[in-house]
Amino acid sequence: MLSEPSPAPPATEIAPPTLAVDLHLDDTQSAFAYKSDVELRRAHLLFTTLQANWLVRVGPPLLELALKLQLPIRGLVRSYFFDQFCGGITLADTATRSEQLWKYNVGTTLDYAVEGIRSEAGFDACRDEMLRVIAYSEGRAPVSFVALKMSGLGPSDAMERLQSGHANSFERSQVERAEQRLVALCEAAERANVRLLLDAEESWIQTTIDGMAERAMQRFNRSQLVIYTTAQLYRHDRLAYGRQLLSRAANEGWIAGIKLVRGAYLEKENARARKLGVPSPMQPNKAATDRDFDAAASEIIQALDHCALVAGTHNEASCEHIASLMQSLGISPEHPRVHFSQLYGMSDNLSFNLAALGYRVAKYLPYGPLDAVLPYLTRRAQENTAIAGQSSRELILIRTELE
Repeated sequence: MLSEPSPAPPATEIAPPTLAVDLHLDDTQSAFAYKSDVELRRAHLLFTTLQANWLVRVGPPLLELALKLQLPIRGLVRSYFFDQFCGGITLADTATRSEQLWKYNVGTTLDYAVEGIRSEAGFDACRDEMLRVIAYSEGRAPVSFVALKMSGLGPSDAMERLQSGHANSFERSQVERAEQRLVALCEAAERANVRLLLDAEESWIQTTIDGMAERAMQRFNRSQLVIYTTAQLYRHDRLAYGRQLLSRAANEGWIAGIKLVRGAYLEKENARARKLGVPSPMQPNKAATDRDFDAAASEIIQALDHCALVAGTHNEASCEHIASLMQSLGISPEHPRVHFSQLYGMSDNLSFNLAALGYRVAKYLPYGPLDAVLPYLTRRAQENTAIAGQSSRELILIRTELE
């Protein structure tokens, strides 16, 4: 049951990317039509703050300490930070945001963003909450996907030990229980006709997660799409791995659902590689990541009979590349196996302008108690400073619309 996926074949050369079309993704009138002037001014203040790298480094631990000390800052944090990136405290809170987005043909990916679970009871509770999310999503047009992470269903350290080949029987049983929870969620999603997005995680547990994702796709992605795996293209081996999935799906008669992202653990991955004195799994530079992302998207787009794509990107050039390829192949923007995805509170110029052109778009809409969602919010802040020009780009667009 816990056998690891077979190694990916070596990458081969691909055709040059197609010329991108101009989608006018800088149209701020479409991008911010759903926001009030007050909300835009708050977003302007937040992204101005995020440009101060030193504040992003020291702010999260100070914020966590202030919340533990119960200092009266919750209202401020919620208004200027939490509400920018999250859908609410409870699942019911997300309804207002998702319905507001749906007025502009932008769907949502519901994400129970609580992290740091450590106990079997906690993993069961996370599974039960995800079952509630799936039941809630059944028949709701605004909900495009439900997101989940294996580290919320089982212990990461046991997954790491299994991947390294050093797991004992107890650790193997822990991972087996995690996979059983995943299967329960897939069964519920299959009955409810809901699609699941399984997030990628750190490289030292990703092979274990890949195995579980592959087995789930082989079982459930037959007559319908139930679950997608995620490939982080800032890893130099993920393009080859994606090709392996496409080949297996075609040969074995199932659908490879693949969400493509650039990645979220760059500094953590490089730091661990340096500490252990091993080669980093990361690409040598951003250009290589961009190249592999566009190449992977191209190959999936050309094989939609046995695969499906969620393009999780805040990169305008990649969005234009995918749209151009779809246009050249005569693929409708509304094709049910092609989605674009951005985080709630970021890159509205991409989400809303793509949706206005008829493309399928889903915003990641996380929810959960403020304290428990803080690690997610910290990553969002760090992501804005790590991506060259991200905060500056957001600011320019917001200022243009305010003016």
